[in-house]
Amino acid sequence: MSRREAILIPGAVQMLQKPPCAPPIALIGLAARFAGAESVEQYWTNLVEGVESSNRPTGDEDGPEGGVRNGQFVRAVAQVGDIESFDADYFRIQPTEAIVMDPQQRVLLEVAAEALEDAGYAGEHDSVCGVFVGSGENHYFREYVAPTEARAGRSGDVRITLANEKDFLAPRLAFKLGLNGPAITVQTGCATALTAVALACSALAAGDCDIALAGGVSLLMPDVNGYTYTDGGILSADGRCRAFDAKASGTIPGSGAGVVVLRRESDARADRDHRRAVIRGWAVNNDGGSRGGFTVPNIDGQEAVIRAALGRADVKPDQVGYVEAHGTGTAIGDPVEFEALRRVFATPGRPAGSPLTLGAVKPNIGHTDAAAGVAGLIKAALAVERATIPGTLHFRSPNPEIDLDSTPFALTSETLPWDTEGPRIAGVSSFGLGGSNAHVVLESAPAAPAASTPRSRHVLALSARSDDELSRMRERLADRLDAAAPADDAALADIAYTLGVGRTRFARRWAAVVADSDEAVAQLRAPVEADRPTARWALAIHGTAEELAAMGERLLATEPLLHSALTDLTGRVELRGLAPERAGALAALGVARALLGLGLTFARVDGPKWARPAVQWLAAGADTASLEAALDACTADSDAGSVREGAGRIVVGPSFDLAGVAAAAWRAGVAVDWAAYYGDESRGRVPLPTYPFTRRRFWLERPAAQKDLLPNSPQVPTRADTVNITEFVERVWLDVLGVERIAHDAHFLDGLGGDSLHAVEIGARLNEELGLELPIDLPFIAPTIEATSTYIEQALATEKTS
Repeated sequence: MSRREAILIPGAVQMLQKPPCAPPIALIGLAARFAGAESVEQYWTNLVEGVESSNRPTGDEDGPEGGVRNGQFVRAVAQVGDIESFDADYFRIQPTEAIVMDPQQRVLLEVAAEALEDAGYAGEHDSVCGVFVGSGENHYFREYVAPTEARAGRSGDVRITLANEKDFLAPRLAFKLGLNGPAITVQTGCATALTAVALACSALAAGDCDIALAGGVSLLMPDVNGYTYTDGGILSADGRCRAFDAKASGTIPGSGAGVVVLRRESDARADRDHRRAVIRGWAVNNDGGSRGGFTVPNIDGQEAVIRAALGRADVKPDQVGYVEAHGTGTAIGDPVEFEALRRVFATPGRPAGSPLTLGAVKPNIGHTDAAAGVAGLIKAALAVERATIPGTLHFRSPNPEIDLDSTPFALTSETLPWDTEGPRIAGVSSFGLGGSNAHVVLESAPAAPAASTPRSRHVLALSARSDDELSRMRERLADRLDAAAPADDAALADIAYTLGVGRTRFARRWAAVVADSDEAVAQLRAPVEADRPTARWALAIHGTAEELAAMGERLLATEPLLHSALTDLTGRVELRGLAPERAGALAALGVARALLGLGLTFARVDGPKWARPAVQWLAAGADTASLEAALDACTADSDAGSVREGAGRIVVGPSFDLAGVAAAAWRAGVAVDWAAYYGDESRGRVPLPTYPFTRRRFWLERPAAQKDLLPNSPQVPTRADTVNITEFVERVWLDVLGVERIAHDAHFLDGLGGDSLHAVEIGARLNEELGLELPIDLPFIAPTIEATSTYIEQALATEKTS
């Protein structure tokens, strides 16, 4: 039986004749780490510029002279850098857990967090968010963790299982990122990530979640620098992947991680999310038994999955302008994939002069295994968004096994503009060993009209865990604004809105009120002194009735928040036509109501004599039923009152600036409700720089060079009454939690991030080494070192007495 016969065994894969049309799904967030690219923007730049991100020696275009023999080592892999390091503190993961955790789970945690930030949904929101992700082979466990545990004589540690099994990949993301929708780990080999995307789309279409994260990760170990070539295998003879090319001999190992954030297109459009692309259709299937072997691809199965995705999208083949192929550059894979594509897209309906461009990303970054599908999807999404098709690296002439001239397909190594009259539509394929196939159809998102804003000044609010991270965050944002075209009022308002509602909140704060991009960049780069947190706030109304009425008129023209506050108070917005004392008092009370709605609370409220009834009404609880009486009691008086400036004192007077007060409150530690601040505006989320992680190395040595990981393990006392209990408890806590120092009053849960597994291990160690019968979850009962020590000392005293 010939190779072609082996892949054309009769028995077409059956799928639904006409899959039901599904609601379109918007792609609103992206994040990735691939070889040579720590971000999506660097990844795109590398693709457009034709960068080969591997360690293959330069200047060796065709490999060793005379070719590579079977069994010869080929130096060529595409590695993600610095996978040994991880920001464990950001995710509240103890060092002892981080060092044994699969680095694929660690990297995917960071990438998923960045994807949510890119979408603008990292902050608090009411959406149900699902997770659909998968990973590649866990080399770290097999080569590092398992031998280390075996050498130490340990086995069956549930913490090792939880940190390394694929089952817990999606649940860990859901737990650490606070996501409460479906959390499903997906595993379909090389088709994993795109299958995860398809399942996420189905979950969104079914209403199982409102937002979904989908993607995959696969990592090579840092010391892997090549592979052994095997005749007829999937790895390249010359260390170069040449998809669909005459010189193709296979792919090269790659690694990477990618996550996309998805939402129903109708919801994303209504909330003005930044839609990079819209997924119109998706499908998954398996080749079943109609093929020559378990790992042999099948034309019928690939054709069926592409047709099903097009059917669900209600898109005709001749509408598609680009296909991101699986494109492994293998002797069997490329001809099979091309034939399936030819059957679907070589239709007589395609307009003349409208070629269908075929591309593949593996020549740039290698075969990223479980992350391959999301690598292709991100590339295609950026292509439809930016109207640019990156060239297929290393393509010179077509593989003789494919008849390129008789098809509408075009292959080129040059990056080209994507010119078309209608929406740009692309397809993405991902096929896995074992016959799993996935295909997604996406198109460019229609541009949303800009939403105007009445505000001419905008609050940029940032927060971080440390001053250093806050400084890096400011610099990143300044660089982004400096490199972009000047932002108008609407664009700057969307930036401010995204920073306010789309980011996690931390203790270190910075905020500035800016009118344009230049001022924003200058403020972001200016030296700054941190404000001191303020716990108590006071409100002082200052000014004559006429001055406060004028303040109200000014704010009504620029602050939507005052409109809502006045409507809530009186059912009307206008201040004109009212007596000055009534208009002034209403304006002051409207501002106070707006401030309360932003999260400020006041321990004291002061005001001039003429407004005293309004001040008393506010201090008494602001019952709207008694508002009219309070307003009627305000007198026509020219007294402006006296006021003292100071920390924590907000003055509502003629020059009151709501944006400035909101910024000052944020810097002082107030949990400003930015959603309420923008509640009366139609604002949208936009992509902005993500959080600057502070990574530390968490990596075991290979067993051959194994070092003592726990040199400070506590010495076992012979009797409990022969040791200093507090010192001993401290050493056990340090050992189990894997930290260098712990304050004796630090809380096990809130301050140290301990969990039930840590608690049980601490309890077990104390019982075993002190010879006592303490509660196994003692750190939950006595949650500090001091409390645990006191508990043990009391137990010892009771034991002696009895």
